[in-house]
Amino acid sequence: MKNVFKRCLKLITLFDNSNQSNIDSNYIKDNIPEYRNLSDGAFKRSFERDKLLLKEVGYNLEYENDKWNLDDGYKLKGLNIVNDLKKNKDFNFEQFATTYSIIKRYLSPQFNLEQSLKIIPKLSIAAREKRRVSFIYNENLRKVYPLGLRYHTGTWYLGAEDNKVIKTFKISKIKDLKIGSKDNLHEIEVKEFNFSWEYSAQEVSVEFKTIRNLHNVYKSLVNFVVINTHNEESFKHLKIKTRDHYGLIKYLMLTEAEITKISKKDATALQEAINGI
Repeated sequence: MKNVFKRCLKLITLFDNSNQSNIDSNYIKDNIPEYRNLSDGAFKRSFERDKLLLKEVGYNLEYENDKWNLDDGYKLKGLNIVNDLKKNKDFNFEQFATTYSIIKRYLSPQFNLEQSLKIIPKLSIAAREKRRVSFIYNENLRKVYPLGLRYHTGTWYLGAEDNKVIKTFKISKIKDLKIGSKDNLHEIEVKEFNFSWEYSAQEVSVEFKTIRNLHNVYKSLVNFVVINTHNEESFKHLKIKTRDHYGLIKYLMLTEAEITKISKKDATALQEAINGI
């Protein structure tokens, strides 16, 4: 799957950097290394699969054969909307892409909603109407004021005030949810809340080198602070610090990052996180 993803990234880059109005299949095969050594039949099958995958995320590779056009070939469509949105200086493209991927997943006819996630609308209403809720969490009864919901690395969390302390609860672990009948029970205003483990986990610092395109795709998997960074051709060098051990591990694996410097203490902390996965 990683090879498929890399091919798709290179396809988008190829069309984005090309000065030609249309690109024929021979040009595509010659300029994508993963296609270059394939037989014609294998290339056709791989290319068709990649076209379908790109279409799933909003990029249409369409063949144009217009008798009035001298350059027959493929044209990449689906970029205009995104480019128009990017022109707005207040537009957060990363947030838009994350929200789009979440919504697309849940609207997909192939997606079966987990039973535990069906309580999300109820918690959202309780937070908006400032009601108190109760539920069983890790076999303990909790009575809290919901403040907001957060989606991170494939998991939904509830941020809530529990005995005047803002805590984070994993939605999948909440059982026997009950919503209070009274609204407007508090005046708490919280625009952003942190995961509970962000306070308790050891902060680690790591330096590494990774492919820049893969970094751009997977950087939202981990909460981190950049200390130093610079680009070298298609690679990105970073020095970061984070308490998000699991997010960092997923990011490093998916981006095939090469760690260049990490202390023994921080390496042990990540190893302990790996052992706990």
